[in-house]
Amino acid sequence: MESSRTALRLALTTAITLASASAFAATQAPGTAAQMPPPPAAATAMPRIGHTTLKHFVTAIRHVSQIRATYAKKLQAMKGQPGAARGIQVRAQQSMIAAIKGQHLTLPQYNNLVRQVDADPTLRARVLHMLRQ
Repeated sequence: MESSRTALRLALTTAITLASASAFAATQAPGTAAQMPPPPAAATAMPRIGHTTLKHFVTAIRHVSQIRATYAKKLQAMKGQPGAARGIQVRAQQSMIAAIKGQHLTLPQYNNLVRQVDADPTLRARVLHMLRQ
């Protein structure tokens, strides 16, 4: 159970990291800032998430958590080498994004699901249950 909660916390943290990376990338590429979707309004009712989408999301959480753990070890080995560490961070982000896309989710969809799970205790319980299976 604790590992499921840890995986969910990592997913939430990773979503924030990936969203920041995407926003940064959008500011670096001319003409792409307009393509970033606006964050959902807090007062907006959240639609029900289908079981298949939730399965893809949970699988993405697992993959992202594994990638994060793998690259954390590599980053530890690069202490004192900021250039090499930055390259590892970029590869980690690319791998996480690829894992999310591999589950038929876009990065904005994944981030939106993370926000929904964070805001909805019932949905969070469903995700934790699926992570334990």
